[in-house]
Amino acid sequence: MASHMRSLLPALATTLSLALLAAIPLQAMAAPHAEEPHARGIATENITSLSPSLTPNVEPSTSVIIEKSSTLEQVRALYEEKQAALAASTAAQRTDKVLSYDPALIAQIGNQSSGGHTVCCPGYACAYGDAVLTGQARDHSYYGCGCCTWPGWGGGNSSFRSLGSDAAVLREAYDEIAAGRPTVMHVSGPYGEHWICLIGYQGVADPDALTLDNFIALDPSNGQEVVASYRYVPYGDACQHVSELR
Repeated sequence: MASHMRSLLPALATTLSLALLAAIPLQAMAAPHAEEPHARGIATENITSLSPSLTPNVEPSTSVIIEKSSTLEQVRALYEEKQAALAASTAAQRTDKVLSYDPALIAQIGNQSSGGHTVCCPGYACAYGDAVLTGQARDHSYYGCGCCTWPGWGGGNSSFRSLGSDAAVLREAYDEIAAGRPTVMHVSGPYGEHWICLIGYQGVADPDALTLDNFIALDPSNGQEVVASYRYVPYGDACQHVSELR
């Protein structure tokens, strides 16, 4: 009898196990981590951008935060919204842009009217340009008081760095400002030849068809931010200096 009972134990154990399994709900048998959330279109982790397959050209500045409960459709919509905002910002900067600067630095540098240096406009213009680029104020005399030697502004110690045409000068100024760098341009005004620091552009429809109406400048005669055409026109020699800081 004992031997017969021992022979039945494996069968009884199997039957009992099957009975217990049948009594457990199916959802309780699946471990939480065994779900396949991506099959349901659910993002399960905080990420800073979409997958590379969806965003081959995403820059760090366009990264977005995705919540754990975001659906794939929400992720796509947020990405497209960020891309549209970036495209709008880029388009706006193609038509209007003014480089930022600290007015206190410009006041510290001074100007021709307050300083009495009536022939030092190129030195002041270069000092303004470097203040925009570096956030530091240099005295205009650093650039050559009375005879500008253009340190850091090219030209081989000559004021005649000519590009051949006014259109080429203005296009170069546009490209430099778009890249974050001011230029120093030779112009003519009510007192003859003059140099101004171009720091911005406005209302640009065609970068190859520009006038001084399209440019914002810092004017060494008074240290003010002005529309470049308010009393100036290109001098006629197509001269302009650009910073060596790249």
